[in-house]
Amino acid sequence: MPANPIPPDPITTAVPDEARPGLEAYRAGDVAEARSALRAVAGSGRTSVSGFAAAALAGIELGEDDLDEPGWKLLRRVAAGEDPWLGPMAAVLPSAGLYAAFESLDAGRRPADHPLVRGVIAQLTADPEAAEEGFIRAADLGDADPWTRDLAAALHGNLLLQTGADPAAAEEPLTRALKSDHELYAGYAGHLLGHLLIGQGDLERAGRVLQAAHLVSHPRRAGAEGLYPWVCVRYGELLAGAPHLSVVEELMAHNGMSESYWVREAFEGAFYFTDVSRPALAEIGLSLFPADFPEVRHALERLRRWSEERYDRARALFLALHDHVADSRDADRSQGLRELRAAFDRPVQDQRDGLPRVP
Repeated sequence: MPANPIPPDPITTAVPDEARPGLEAYRAGDVAEARSALRAVAGSGRTSVSGFAAAALAGIELGEDDLDEPGWKLLRRVAAGEDPWLGPMAAVLPSAGLYAAFESLDAGRRPADHPLVRGVIAQLTADPEAAEEGFIRAADLGDADPWTRDLAAALHGNLLLQTGADPAAAEEPLTRALKSDHELYAGYAGHLLGHLLIGQGDLERAGRVLQAAHLVSHPRRAGAEGLYPWVCVRYGELLAGAPHLSVVEELMAHNGMSESYWVREAFEGAFYFTDVSRPALAEIGLSLFPADFPEVRHALERLRRWSEERYDRARALFLALHDHVADSRDADRSQGLRELRAAFDRPVQDQRDGLPRVP
C-alpha cells in the first residue's frame, strides 16, 4: 500500500480578533469586563474562535476561583472541541499535578502564586513568556509534588512546540515528562513528542513513541479518558499515511492481521471513550472503514464549522485512508468514496449543499 504521510498539525498562535477585547480588559485588571466579553465570544457557536475564548475564560476563572467549578467546566468544554493543541491540554489539566499545586498553597495565597498555576493561566490567556517562566520554575521546584513537576515539564514542551524559536528544544522537557510514573502525563508527552518527530521526518521513532503513548494514555492506565481520543487520532494519522513503519510490520507479524486492520484499530479506541473528548477526525478515521458515510459527513460538517484548517486536515486524512478502505467489488462503497472526494475537491464555501447540516 503506497505511503501518503500526513504532515504534523499546523500551529496557530494568533489571537482571534474577537477575543482581543476580553484579553485586553483582563490585562488591564478589569476581570468583570474580560469575563463578559469572552463569554459572549465563547457562546457564539462551535468554532475555533469560540474554543479559544472558552480556553482564555478558563484561564481567568482558574486564577480567580481557585478550585471552584467554572474553570474546570470550561476546560471540559475546550477538551470537547476540535483544537488539536488546546483540546489535549484541556483534557490533561484537571489532574493530580495541577490539583497538588492548588492544594500546596497556604491560606490567603492566590492561585497564581504557584508557578504551575501561573503558567497555565498565562498560556490559556495568550501570554507565552509568562507561561514559560511559570513552567520552568514549576518543573524545577525541589519540594513540589513529583506529578506537579512532570505536568509542568509536559506543558513546557507543549508551549515550546507552539511558540519557541526552536521547536526541537521541546524534546528535553518532553523526554523528562515521558518518564513520569503518572501515565496520563507520559501519554501526553508522547503525544507531543510524536508531533515533533513527524515534523522532523523521523517517522520510525514517531511510530514507536506514539504506539507507547497510545498504550499508556488508555483510560484504564491513565485514570482519565479525555486525552486518549486525541492520541488515537495522531497515532492513527501516522499509521494511515505511513503503513510500512516497523511498528505496523511487527504487529502484523505477531498477530497476522493486515496493515489496514491496525490503522483502524488505532482510531477505534477513541470510539469507546467520548464523555470528555470526541474529535471529529476520530469519527472519520473509524467510520470510513465500514463505509458509514452519513457519520463521516456529519463529522465533516462539524469540522467545516470549526475552521477551514480542520476541514483541510480531514481531507488529508481521507486521502491517506482511501486505499485502506476502498474495495472495487463494493459498488456502494466506491460510489460513496467518489462523492466524498468530489466534495473535498470543491471550494469550502461551495460545499454547503454537499454536506448535510447539523441540527
